[in-house]
Amino acid sequence: MSAHVLSTVPMSAPVVVAVVGGGASGCLAAAQLARSVAVTGRRFTILLVEPDDVGEGLAYRTRDPRHRLNVPAAKMSAFDDDPQHFLRWLRRHVAVDFPARGYAPRQFYADYLRHTLEETLRAASGVHCERVRARATDLRRHGRRLRLTLDDGTSHPVDGVVLALGHGAATTSWAPPALARSPRFVGDPWRADSQPHVPAGSDVLLVGSGLTMADMAQRWSRAGVRLHVTSRHGLLPLPHVLDPAPPLAAPELPAGPVSLAQARRLVFDHIRAAGGDWRRGVDAMRPVTAELWSRLDAAARSSFVATTMRRWDQVRHRVDPAIHAWLEQRRAEGSLVVHAAQVVDASDTAAGVEVSLSDGSRVLAAAVVNCTGAGAGVRTSHDPLVMNLLATGLATPDSLDLGFATEASGRLVAADGPRPAIWAIGPLRRGELWESTAIPEIRGQAASVARAVVAALPGPQGVRRVRDPYGLPLTASPEAAGRYVAGLGRILRVQSGAEALVAEAVAADPQFALGQAVLALLGAEWGADVDVETALRNAQRHAGRADERERRFIEVVAARIREPGGAGSAAALLSYIHAYPEDALAVSIAVPTIAFSGATELPAEAWALVEGLAAVYRDDWWYRGLLAFTRQEQERWDEAAELAALALAVEPTAGHAVHAKTHVHYETGDHEAGLAWLDAWISTCGSDSSHRAHFSWHAALHELALGDDSAIRARFSTQLAPPAVSGVRALIDSASLLWRGFAAGAWTSVELGPVLETVPAALLVDPPTPFVGLHSAVALAAVGDCRRLAQLRRSAAARSNAVFTDTVAPLADALMHLLHGDPDRATDALIALPGVERLGGSAAQREIVEDTTIYCAIQANRPDIAQSLLRTRLDRRCSPRDVHRRAQLLTSQQTGRPSPTD
Repeated sequence: MSAHVLSTVPMSAPVVVAVVGGGASGCLAAAQLARSVAVTGRRFTILLVEPDDVGEGLAYRTRDPRHRLNVPAAKMSAFDDDPQHFLRWLRRHVAVDFPARGYAPRQFYADYLRHTLEETLRAASGVHCERVRARATDLRRHGRRLRLTLDDGTSHPVDGVVLALGHGAATTSWAPPALARSPRFVGDPWRADSQPHVPAGSDVLLVGSGLTMADMAQRWSRAGVRLHVTSRHGLLPLPHVLDPAPPLAAPELPAGPVSLAQARRLVFDHIRAAGGDWRRGVDAMRPVTAELWSRLDAAARSSFVATTMRRWDQVRHRVDPAIHAWLEQRRAEGSLVVHAAQVVDASDTAAGVEVSLSDGSRVLAAAVVNCTGAGAGVRTSHDPLVMNLLATGLATPDSLDLGFATEASGRLVAADGPRPAIWAIGPLRRGELWESTAIPEIRGQAASVARAVVAALPGPQGVRRVRDPYGLPLTASPEAAGRYVAGLGRILRVQSGAEALVAEAVAADPQFALGQAVLALLGAEWGADVDVETALRNAQRHAGRADERERRFIEVVAARIREPGGAGSAAALLSYIHAYPEDALAVSIAVPTIAFSGATELPAEAWALVEGLAAVYRDDWWYRGLLAFTRQEQERWDEAAELAALALAVEPTAGHAVHAKTHVHYETGDHEAGLAWLDAWISTCGSDSSHRAHFSWHAALHELALGDDSAIRARFSTQLAPPAVSGVRALIDSASLLWRGFAAGAWTSVELGPVLETVPAALLVDPPTPFVGLHSAVALAAVGDCRRLAQLRRSAAARSNAVFTDTVAPLADALMHLLHGDPDRATDALIALPGVERLGGSAAQREIVEDTTIYCAIQANRPDIAQSLLRTRLDRRCSPRDVHRRAQLLTSQQTGRPSPTD
């Protein structure tokens, strides 16, 4: 992701369309898209998503020269308007005299498709094709666009998608369990990694008798091997005629709906009209097959599939006459045996798989090859993309569950909501068109889908819109957008001055609704000097001028201000991020860090959110810093340090990266190096940090661990004492440091009064988050304020948030015991305190509970508990002060002298 500050991009920037699938359907779709766009003069990017080699798909991946096309070369052009295109290519690249009625090896057709796509793209001005070697796994709405997710972890925002998925994986549901488990079973003959050994004298069983069987018969046939072919009807593929008569005109269809009986009569009458060649009659039906199919009602279509489909496929999809002759020759000599039967049982033996057929025969096979063809049905598909499209409602099955329900243009029919900019081509449309798997039909679909896509997607506009560093457009004047982007950069870097820049942006363009909303957010969450209600009202008043994304963000901000910490506002924010993951500000708000309180109190949920965005942000410096902070929370110190270093190498002021590196130093006990690095950063790159006091607090923790008490006092007076620090930061950083130093014996008294005077009174007794409540409770206990501690306890107990009721309120109770002179009860209550990890903040901040427990245990004359807690902490990291304290406790136990903080 680019780290530029501002980019002005015309709205005529390239439209991006993903073609998912690079087989014949995908190649033809991409080629026709390029053709259709080139005449418009628009800029256009095609993402061709295919994990394997382009042009192959299931049909043309074979490199066996015996596997031939099932249609003569003269009928296999990629373009309707150039019928001889493929034949000319063959004569130029394969054989100069290749016959028009010849059947070319299928491997050449894959080469032809690749070459045709390359030539078409080369000639299409303004069209760029990006080849993506991955498998698509998910597709979701993304505002007005779509987001395509791939199995390599990347994702792409796109304006439209053409699904050219080809045939589904071969189905093996018919195979008995013993056969399905057998190493002699070839479940998918086109994708099998290994083949069973078939010695001479063995039998091979081919289950299915269609076109796949014809290919596999050639592959597995060899001297001394007998092939068995079994299917319910026992019919081998029929041949094309060697010398076809002139084509027959298509029949006229009756008006209105057609029954299945009427359709059958129409087909049979036309076959009889063809004279002696039934093939002419069947082929003449092709121009009207889709129309005839559309006239059948759902019951008629279902009946056709159940009773007639197999026979129709046999007469419609025929083979090279030479292959048919070869099959019949093998059958006549006995090396190919045909069974009209189904597989009913199987057992794996040392000699082979013994398969029982429904005609009573048994075949002992060295290999059983699944030739039943592609799987039917999208509801039962295991393709993650298909499953996710159905689950999200972006696609619905057709009435027969053969593919997706589509409009006439091929556009998917969604379960609800607006029509998605998704089109299907090829086998996915079989339920709507019936004839949708052969090249003549697919090339026609490719042309019509391309026209529909180009017509439906955004056209060029004359205005220019400014975009933020992550490509999101801003509805603002260029001056206002520039100030806003500068302010956004400061927010992402965790620098001060962001609110001033955003205020300048809305002053330059008062109707900049997004800027008004962000200004309100900074006032509510950062304590910026902003009239929050006025800014929010301005944002809502001008929302009509904004685009859909900006309007949704304004709604998120309104919910967050009106319902701070509420489940509804959190859900709204997370839903927004799902639609617009490139909004780095929204992600910053959702993840609990030094900058924002987040949208969840469960660390694992925040971690999952950050990790799930890797495909969006990739090597972006801001994201690396945020991910580094996540990794240190997961105690993956080395990864956190490496990510932080990568981020800081690009952006030395990256606050999240600095924060992560700081925690790594502290949690691994690297106090001297951590202190030296942090002091240097604070005085240089960190001088402008909006949370400079917090980094000073981290430096003081290093000094506390090292036992340098004079340095801590000096740092507090210059960097953490009021008025340099005030408000919530004074409570969380300054007050907590004074208490921890007192609890650890760095000083003998704690003067929190001047610090707490800078903290709003309501914050202490009615804190907005459990994390603030934790620090309020400790600070009030440190100054002996029983009255306000009791108020805090009542406020926490009355909350609907379980962390307040289950953790903050019991914490206040425990500290009340301490104030009432009962450190023993306070110790027990603190040891039993549940949910400390759910209070929020970092482990270093929550450690104040452990410091307080150690202090209470020493006051209660229970050094064994204090020693145990210190030992556990030292197991986590080195700390010279804690080593010394533990030694003192041990000495006091042995000599009977008072403990070090008595």
